[in-house]
Amino acid sequence: MRLTKTLVFSLFAFTMLTGANTMGNKDISVIYISSDGGKTWMPFDNGIPEDATVSSFLVVDDKIFATTDYDGVYSSREGDREWRRIDENLPDNVDVNAISTLQNVFVIGTRKHGVMISKDNGRHWDNPVVQINNTAVRTLHATGNTLFAGADNGIYRSFDNGNTWQHVWKDIQVNGFTEMNNTIYAAVRNGAVMTRDNGANWQYVYQPHTLHDISTDGQRIYAMTLGDGLQKSDNSGLAWENANNGLGKQKLYTFEVKRFNNKIFAAQWDGIYASEDWGKSWSLIKNGLPDSTAFTTLEATRSGLIAGIGLRKKQVRQ
Repeated sequence: MRLTKTLVFSLFAFTMLTGANTMGNKDISVIYISSDGGKTWMPFDNGIPEDATVSSFLVVDDKIFATTDYDGVYSSREGDREWRRIDENLPDNVDVNAISTLQNVFVIGTRKHGVMISKDNGRHWDNPVVQINNTAVRTLHATGNTLFAGADNGIYRSFDNGNTWQHVWKDIQVNGFTEMNNTIYAAVRNGAVMTRDNGANWQYVYQPHTLHDISTDGQRIYAMTLGDGLQKSDNSGLAWENANNGLGKQKLYTFEVKRFNNKIFAAQWDGIYASEDWGKSWSLIKNGLPDSTAFTTLEATRSGLIAGIGLRKKQVRQ
């Protein structure tokens, strides 16, 4: 989840206007799981505090990792129905935004502590030799032998598993990454950019709206904009078309888009939506999910889909 203060206010406003329950009600779980391709869902948060907010998921082999906004890092093995907190030495109240891994080294991006790295599967965390200082790190992406970090002041790149970082593109807020056909795409404050040379050079493929995130289903790129709804491109970003039919109100942007089998799923302000025609039309999923609840994290695993709900009590901390 990658929210500016303005977007946090928008989430509160949506809650007040619609009655969306995102504030830690004990009857609403932190995470839900679907084992039948998104048809039905059930709670999947045993072991995670009931007022936690999950900020990102990561699937590594048969393990699922979840980061939270102030409650640490958790893991669960595929097929299990509980989570276990694995970090032992993270700073108090560290706000984790993202997690990635490369060559058995785990990296987290935080709001106030830059990036931190772990060489023992998330148990102990250390600062890198060259830190990303004085900015929030919102998103991470691993590809080949390279790690990318998207921060409030641009794109960073590391060739040594997060131990040192180069500031390769400056003065732009970066909210998400995705990759398709050896091309890396980044969601930025004023559009979408791409690189075909491992981050040395970037060029715009979409403007001018802010992108909350960017994703791919392996054939198409999906731009989650603030102001232009969900956009998709069938030709690597050369042209874009609207993909909002049935996807709630356009002004309430999409948080995540993920592919599972032959469908795509969207995490939205009022629930999880599914599309069987690659974004031409969407339908809201009801079975087992709470009504009018913002889902802000979504991930495909070996056994199914997992989704985390939005802003909760502990995320209001300063």
